[in-house]
Amino acid sequence: MTKQVVFFGSSEFSVVVLEKLLSAEGCVLRAVVTTPDKPVGRHLKLTPNPVKVFAQEHNIPVYTSPLSFPSPIIGEGAGGEVLGVVVAYGQILKQEVIDAFNGQIYNIHPSLLPKYRGPSPLQQQILDGVTETGVTIIQLDSQVDHGPIVAQIKDTIHPDDTTQTLGNRLFVTGASLFLSQLCKARPCEAKPQNHSQATFTQKLTRQDGFLEFEEFENSMKIENLKLKISRMHRAFVGWPGVWTTTPSGQRLKLIALKPQILVQFEGKTSQPWPIVV
Repeated sequence: MTKQVVFFGSSEFSVVVLEKLLSAEGCVLRAVVTTPDKPVGRHLKLTPNPVKVFAQEHNIPVYTSPLSFPSPIIGEGAGGEVLGVVVAYGQILKQEVIDAFNGQIYNIHPSLLPKYRGPSPLQQQILDGVTETGVTIIQLDSQVDHGPIVAQIKDTIHPDDTTQTLGNRLFVTGASLFLSQLCKARPCEAKPQNHSQATFTQKLTRQDGFLEFEEFENSMKIENLKLKISRMHRAFVGWPGVWTTTPSGQRLKLIALKPQILVQFEGKTSQPWPIVV
């Protein structure tokens, strides 16, 4: 029987999975739930996120609240078994939403849970210099990234991986795993996580990308600082980036490490940073 899928997501990584689900056999995208439009840019224009844009382009019904479904998208009368899948949604689902899926709502998470629970697993794994990673599908419960594991597969973090490249690869793998384990077959028995081994990540802020000017200045001369700034650059590509302020109060942002370190000052790219030898 064809599975009906209600999708929860809001980021570019969510779209990676949406694309796979849209063209897959064995499931039909019934609806997308995403976050409301946000003010962007100097004029604070309300702008939809990538998931909403994708869904509208493909005529998939979009809702900005998990409590706003018209009946019967989930529950009786939905026209087949209904699954929920949560991918980089950025919101915690209330228990009443989880209960509405009768245990058939799952999360695709880009780490080997219980390691790296929370909102920034990709960035933190790169910052920590780990090489073994993976993607995990869990059955949602009331706690963040806490539910039992349905499926898990390992991958490797390459020396040149950024948050973007690593995330794209893991979520493509996660989409395939979701389709094979949940849309095309009966899921394996879910196994509880070993909560004693859990590690946690925090929500990123702009300040996470800040380096003191002395560290920034010496980052290409001192070996341990080279490693630190390289990992930060790979982890924080796009946002928050790696940045500092000079003793005179000027803000510098790192925009490239190769072939020579480049910085950005007041929106203009500098000549190669003079500390590079």
